[in-house]
Amino acid sequence: MKSVLLTGSAEREKSLMKRNTKIALVLSLAVFATAIEARADCRHVRGGITETVIPSPNDPFGRVLGNVNGVLNGASTAFITSVNPLPSGVLHATSFDVFVTNRGDMLTATGAVTLTPVPGKPPGEFTANVTLTVTGGSGKYALPTGTITFEGQVHNFFGGPGVATSDVIYRGFVCGPNLKADEN
Repeated sequence: MKSVLLTGSAEREKSLMKRNTKIALVLSLAVFATAIEARADCRHVRGGITETVIPSPNDPFGRVLGNVNGVLNGASTAFITSVNPLPSGVLHATSFDVFVTNRGDMLTATGAVTLTPVPGKPPGEFTANVTLTVTGGSGKYALPTGTITFEGQVHNFFGGPGVATSDVIYRGFVCGPNLKADEN
């Protein structure tokens, strides 16, 4: 009789362990699936920007307003936060940039700017190289990370508002929980 009691108790314990193992497996799969859904997808961004310097009395180093085409289709604005001219004529600067897409999504970034004078061209003609570090956003670009680079030309840099312009090509990656890698 003693062995029958032990066998029944062992069977119940074995059944209980199987049930607990199944519950643990289901919970683990649920947590894993949630983690997969919460991961950030990255999106390749590319296009062009045409910018014009605009009046901005509260931005001592200037501000630009741009028309953006490509993935970030919409408008952009940026202002210089610091500038460091070198004896060679190269200008190093930092910037704060904002993109607002036609859908109303926003992306913000800080920039490391290098403007290099174009040899043989009049003063104020520069090649532009900018690296943006994505810092924030909203809508589709909420909680983003990423890097975007600009390459292009600056014209009449010393001409002031309405005269100084730039044409750049941008490319890079933006990652975030609301993005899909294959999204158009």
